[in-house]
Amino acid sequence: MTTEVAIVGGGIVGCATAYYLAQRGVASTIIERDGIAAHASGFAYGGLNPTSGAGIPGPMSPLARWAFGLHASLADALSAAGCAIGYRRRDTLQLAFSKAEAEALAAAHERLPAVDGIKATLLDAPTVRQHEPRVAEDVAAGLLLEGSAEVDARALTQALAQQAAASLRVESAESLAGRNGHACGIRTSHGVIPCQAVVLAPGPWRNVHSALPFAPLKGEILRLRTQGPPLVASIGWGGNYATTKPDGLVWAGTTEEQAGFDATPSATAKDAILARLGRILPGLTVAGVAQHTACLRPMTADGLAVLGRLPQWDNVYVAGGGGRKGVLYGPAMGLAMAQLVVGEEPELDLSPYAPGRFG
Repeated sequence: MTTEVAIVGGGIVGCATAYYLAQRGVASTIIERDGIAAHASGFAYGGLNPTSGAGIPGPMSPLARWAFGLHASLADALSAAGCAIGYRRRDTLQLAFSKAEAEALAAAHERLPAVDGIKATLLDAPTVRQHEPRVAEDVAAGLLLEGSAEVDARALTQALAQQAAASLRVESAESLAGRNGHACGIRTSHGVIPCQAVVLAPGPWRNVHSALPFAPLKGEILRLRTQGPPLVASIGWGGNYATTKPDGLVWAGTTEEQAGFDATPSATAKDAILARLGRILPGLTVAGVAQHTACLRPMTADGLAVLGRLPQWDNVYVAGGGGRKGVLYGPAMGLAMAQLVVGEEPELDLSPYAPGRFG
């Protein structure tokens, strides 16, 4: 089997790459040992908030703004194609529970990057509880982001792959096949898949190329059955959040743990998530745990994404490192890869994300 572009990784970045290549008339093959959206992209919360996160404000802000707009465009295009991806505008309410946290929230508001469609407002404690009465009584302040969004990460990833009409090879990608800095294929557990270019979007795994700068960051989420009305917004405190999904379940998370490649849900994480949820929303009555998931997010040493051509290779490109915001960045990463592969000038300056910065 021969393909124009071999894409290693069946997560949101790989599938977005295939989607945008298909729009340019380029056929691709996705190589993924466990199938589409089998890992982090299939279990992620799917929050789309481009105003905060590692490198925001800072070098990740342009990528976040670009990606946020692409999600809205994709929602329209995929909906017209009959794909339900659960995209919806969903306000975000960040909380503070001490004077120091309130001051930090106010400072964050001052340096918040401007994003079209999002309005940020500082709230005092009484106003916070007017928005969501189940918030703890000792809340000190809040920051309301009107116009942020969320999506069903698994459904979006699967829809991108479906609309791309990409071939899928459920195999383990093992190494690049080529010489003199030019890849002519991907060596898998079943042989070599010849191709004209390669896009590496393998999540935290490095099996294809040892120089990939990704490491796994484990995160766990609880899907909870609760009593009472849905939460009015996605409620956040520090790195914790809770939101009511369209199916009525409250998703609560998340944890951050360097646990190698162990993606097993743990009782310790479950207890920690429930304890933090109780601290934020003591008025939320939890009736039971419907599902407990864990996944491994790809991280880099400097916390920034990796986008560009892999050094020493003239036709191998790499994309990843989105960490906790991989679903937000996914479409932009995929579009940037497609543009590079076909020789277009990327819409965004990719120099801050160059793979070569790691040596």
